[in-house]
Order: sequence, then C-alpha cells, then structure tokens
Amino acid sequence: MQVKRIAIALLSLVLISTANAQSTRQISQLSDLCKVWGALKYFHPEIATGKHNWDSVLVSAIKKVLNSKVSNSLQQEVDNMLLIAGKNNAAEFIIDRSAHPYTYRNIDHSWINNSSNLNKYQKESLQYHYSHPIQTGNYYAQNNPNDDGNIITPNENPYTEMKMPDVSYRLLGLFRFWNVINYYYPYKYGTAKSWNKVLSNLIPAFIHASDTLSYHKAVLTMAASIDDGHGGVYPFMDVSVAGKYSPPFYFHIADNKAVITTILDAEEARKANIQKGSVIESINGVSIKKRAEELWNYIPASNKAGKYRDLHKLILNSKSMLALYSGYNPDGTRFSSGIQLSERNFLKEFLDFYDMTSSVTSKMLTSDIAYVYASNINSKNMDSIMRSLMNTRAIILDLRNYPNTMNPYKFIEYFLDKPVVYSKQTRNDFRYPGLLIYENTNAGTSVEKVGKENNHPYTGKLILLVDYRTQSLPEFDCLIFKTFNNTVIIGNQTAAADGNQTRMLFPGGYKILFSGLGIYEANGNETQHVGIPIDIPVKYTIKDLVEQKDPVLEKAIEYAKGH
Repeated sequence: MQVKRIAIALLSLVLISTANAQSTRQISQLSDLCKVWGALKYFHPEIATGKHNWDSVLVSAIKKVLNSKVSNSLQQEVDNMLLIAGKNNAAEFIIDRSAHPYTYRNIDHSWINNSSNLNKYQKESLQYHYSHPIQTGNYYAQNNPNDDGNIITPNENPYTEMKMPDVSYRLLGLFRFWNVINYYYPYKYGTAKSWNKVLSNLIPAFIHASDTLSYHKAVLTMAASIDDGHGGVYPFMDVSVAGKYSPPFYFHIADNKAVITTILDAEEARKANIQKGSVIESINGVSIKKRAEELWNYIPASNKAGKYRDLHKLILNSKSMLALYSGYNPDGTRFSSGIQLSERNFLKEFLDFYDMTSSVTSKMLTSDIAYVYASNINSKNMDSIMRSLMNTRAIILDLRNYPNTMNPYKFIEYFLDKPVVYSKQTRNDFRYPGLLIYENTNAGTSVEKVGKENNHPYTGKLILLVDYRTQSLPEFDCLIFKTFNNTVIIGNQTAAADGNQTRMLFPGGYKILFSGLGIYEANGNETQHVGIPIDIPVKYTIKDLVEQKDPVLEKAIEYAKGH
C-alpha cells in the first residue's frame, strides 16, 4: 500500500513537472511568435504596407500554437509568416553607432539569437529583414502630421465589439501593444523590468483571463508595465477592479491615510460624523495601505509619487453604493460609518478632485514677495501681471496645477537677457523602427530657444512650487523656467512623465496611452521617472492636511524672506 502511494505521488510530480515544462515552452513560443509577427509588421515591405490581413495571420498562428501537441509548432507558423511576407527588396539600412547613444539605445534584436525555438534559416531571415526595413512609410505606424515624431496607428482594427475577446484575440491585443512599445516608445529602455521579460510575464494572465474582471486586470497590468504617468486605458477599465462608486468628498493621501479636503454632500457627512479634516484609515475593513498594495500594479505611473496621485481616484471607491469608512476626526474622536456613494464623472471633476484650481491669479504676500497661480495666467493678463511684479524681491509661481493657458515661451522672456536652449528631446525616426532622433526640443522652430535680448530682465528670485500633481506640461514649463539662473524649485517629487501623449488602438474599442516623445533637461539628464530636480524638498504630513496648511508655500515664503 505504501509503495502504491509513493508511486502515485511520483506520477503526480512527473505530471506536474511535465505540465509546467509544457507551459513554459508554450509561453516561450508565444513570446517568439509575438516578436516575429511584430518584426515583419514593422520592417518587411510587403507586410508594412498593409497588403495582408496580418491580424488574421497572427490569430490563426496563436490558435495552432496553443492547441498543438508537438514540441515546436512555432517553427511551422514562422515559416508560414515568412512565406506570406515573401521577398524583401528594401535597401540595407546601417545604424550610425557613432551618433548620440540616445538615438539607438532602444534597439535590441538579441532575442533572435537567444531563441531556442527558431531554426537557423528563420534567424537569418529575421536578421535580414531587420537590416532591410521599409523606409517609405508604414501602414501601421505613421508620423503624426500635427506632432512630428509622435506615432499614430490609424489603420489598426479596433474590434469594437470585442469587450471580452477569446484567448487568441486577447493575445493579439497584448502582442500589438508589446510591439508598438518595443519599436516606438521613447522610454522603453527605462522600464523597471526588461521589455522581453514583461512579455513573458503577461502572456499567462492573458491566456487564463476567464472573465471580464480577470481580463481587465491583465490589460491594466499591461498598460502599467511601461512605467509611464501618461499611460492608461480609455475608456476607464480600472473602475471594474476598484469599483465605480465614489465617496461624497474629495481628499488627499499622506502617510497611507486619506484626509478629507472638501465635503460634497453636507447631509451625508453629518449622518456619517465626518467633516473637512477627517482622517480615513480604512475602507470596508481594509487599511488604506493594504488597499494601495492591492491596486498598485494596475496604476500606470513613472514613479511612486505618480502612483499615489493616480490611486486617489480609486482607493476609496467601492463596488457597492454603501461603504464603511473608519478613522478619526480633527478633534480626535473616532468614527466607523457607512456612507452612501455615487457614480461620478472623474474627468469632469479632475481639477477639483486634485485641488488644482484657485480663485487667485496673483497677489502680494508681502510688500516685495508675489504669488502667481500658473493655470490662471493667459495671453490677456500675463503682461499686465508681470510688469507689475518686475521690481519684487521674489515671485512664487505655483505649478501644482495644469497651466495650459500660460505661454511658457512668453513668460520666460521677462527673466532672460538672451536666448538659450532649454531642453533636449527624442522623437521617432520613422526610417527605422526603434531608432530615435536626439536634438534640441522643437529643433528648427521659433521656440528651439527661449528668451530674447533683454536689457532689463527680472533680477529677483523665481520660486517654483511643485509636487505629485506637476506632470507633463508643468514639468516642461519647469525646464523652461530653470533657464533663469535665479530659479529655485521647492516641493516634492513631480510625477515625472513628459513628452506628448499618444494613443494606440486596442481590441474592444479601447485606447492605450503612452508618452510619444522623450523629454530631457538641456544637458541630457533624465526627467522621466526622476521628475524635476527639487532644490528644497518639503513633504506633506497628515497634520498639515488636517490643519489645512500648505508647507510648500510656507517654505517658499520663508526662503524668499531669507534670500
């Protein structure tokens, strides 16, 4: 009897080991299938011109690899793809390795030689296609005519009806995304995990997504894998994971707690015994810290600051219209209250939700220290405001908002005495997928440099206020304003996502977002992931939020008075 048990146990181990080996082999083959399909899609002149339904070729290949009983079904599918592609008559393209390293650091074709699934002929063919790319325009990846160097993908089938695709189309979506990022995302080199590893990690989740929730989790994890604050899925999928119902108040997060900043429903707040300044520690018995951990991998962000910012719109949400919030009030009394929630329009409430609006445009804080709220500056009021502030000791410019009406190129002219370069950029070189052009930002335009010959520039301090809400446009503004030698930056880590946003079409009628251009400091230093360098760091604390204090502004005033 004992011998029989041992035999059964050994047989089980063998079966498990065999299943795992098959699973690992299948993932490896699907990973290589993705890469072969993408390489031919973007490089081979017969495929890149859209002459074939390349999606249907992939779907057929996926089904065969998934259902095959032979050890290496991939080779037959790769042979079929190469046969369909046919002869490549494109001219050879030699990458200039003497150019700036930023131009070619995203290019990595080593997967071909590292593959244990491809035969010698297939490897040689793929290497040839990589060195002989189509250079006359691509049906699938095109230069945005209104945003030079930024990719658009207008000819991808959105499969709008496929809200819950079968496994072959789920993998098609993943493979489409992986290849767009692999060849056209300027910050691919900087992802936390190697891009090849990301693919093999994501394939099982897409295969085993058995329902809408698990599928949405897989897609959200995929979108977040590029570590980009411009990333995400639209229309929003994340509410299916966190819940679509939101509490009747706005809040800020600090030290793994949420502090209520604005009450939206006074009667509901009264019944729940909460108020402005109340601190929420848990929702439905789950701590804010634990809740953040549960949602962390579904949030696209460039750094930790950006993660917490975007967690705001989900972390206190619920799948039901009633949620239990626990914490304490400003006077120390504790509460544990069921609160009625509602479905709200996050995009419509975005600025108010993050406290990114102000009734103040500019004001004097002291007789010689001025405060300016950046997003309230526009072409009509800029000159009158700045002329009145030219003799001040310091101007505190609040960039913890989205200043889309303020012209930064014009604003900096009050501070500089001559034109200067303010930033570097990388943009796609569409002659060769993966190759980038490294140059001055806005090279060849009237705003390649900022400032002008000015005999009477501002001579005081320019103090920039930044935090996790400072992303993209205000970060770009910071690069421009840093060209003034008397600029000081005060606050905490910015969201660190810069470069014009772009979108790719994804099955189900979704759009996956990412940064389409790379933006760097004038000396070439990174801003993505890092953020704008802070001269004087200041953190927000629970006490500050409860007492409705602004320690960043307070530190700026203190600095201005002392310098």
